[in-house]
This record gives sequence, structure tokens and C-alpha cells, in this order.
Amino acid sequence: MIKDVAMSKRVAVLLADGFEEAEAVAFIDIMRRLDINVDVLACKDELKLNSYFKVNITADYTLSEKFEENYDAVMMPGGPEGTANLTSDKMVIDFLKRHIDMGKYICPLCSSGAKVVAANGLFGKHKYVSGPNLYKNFDDGVHVDQKVVVDGQFISGKGLGVVFDFAFIVAEHLIGQGTEKGSARWQAQHIDYDGWPYAE
Repeated sequence: MIKDVAMSKRVAVLLADGFEEAEAVAFIDIMRRLDINVDVLACKDELKLNSYFKVNITADYTLSEKFEENYDAVMMPGGPEGTANLTSDKMVIDFLKRHIDMGKYICPLCSSGAKVVAANGLFGKHKYVSGPNLYKNFDDGVHVDQKVVVDGQFISGKGLGVVFDFAFIVAEHLIGQGTEKGSARWQAQHIDYDGWPYAE
């Protein structure tokens, strides 16, 4: 049952040159382990991307190829150059705005919360967390110092160190809670991650 729900969900991961590869790959890995469909979208004119620490990664599609499609969640990793490239890309911001208007989940990790979402005035009055002190540069949103912040359709994570917590929380919002095989909690145990759910 939970697998059927997972297979019906679609997540877009937006990557631009300079993205934080560990954040992106760990998130994609958890989504796909849970049978959630992920499209890795290059926010440029070619599929090949160069990451923050110079790891070459190839996306599934360019954003322009999938721009008109709708997703249940949109995720963005951090990375100083990567977030600078995302926030300056009108197609990225238009894509985010459309998904916000449709009530879909917007899931920034690390600096993308401040430098992409808040920088473009997209949080409104919603709470979020981002990389250290970056929120001070923007008036949008309400920054709180937590590992992961969920406020309505916005799910934000503090940084690389919370990527598993972040990914599993996003997954539970997409496929629901549970402990059976195929659930986020089952998968956390399966990979021997005992730090989540950290509130229990």
C-alpha cells in the first residue's frame, strides 16, 4: 500500500553548477530507496553539472525540458555557487512560484532556504531554517534555529549534517507515516540510521 503511494509521487531536485553534492545525492538516494519518483533537473542548457567539490554529475533532464510538468515536491541543495546560480535563474524562480501557488512542498536544504527562497520573497510569513547567519541578509520568512523546520508547504533543513532527517521528513509528508516495510521509519532502520525520528 505505502509503495503504491510512493510510486505515485514525483519530486524535482533542482541543481545548478556549484551545488552541494552530498546533500543532493543523499536526498535523491533516500527518495529512490522509498520508490518515490525523482527527476534530477539541471538548471542550465546541458545535463552535465559540476558540483561544489568538483564532482561531475549528470542530471536526468534540463529544467527547461520539464518546466511545464508539476511535481509533489521541489528540493534544492545548498552550495555557495549553486544557490547563487539558482536564485539568479528566472526559470527556477518561476518554477518555484508555480508550485507554491499549487500548494506543493518546497524543500530547501542549507543555504538554498535563505539564498533562493527568502531572497525571492517566497516564504512570506512561514518559518524556515537555513545555513548559518544567511537569513540575516533577507527580510522574508521567519528564521528558526532547528534541524528541520516544517511550516505548511515549506520543509527546510539546516545543512548537510541533517540531510537524512530532512529527507525522511520530506518522505513522510509525501507518503504518510508508518512503520511497515517501505515506510520512511522502516528505511531509516534498514540503513542503520538511529538518529531519526529525533523527537521521540
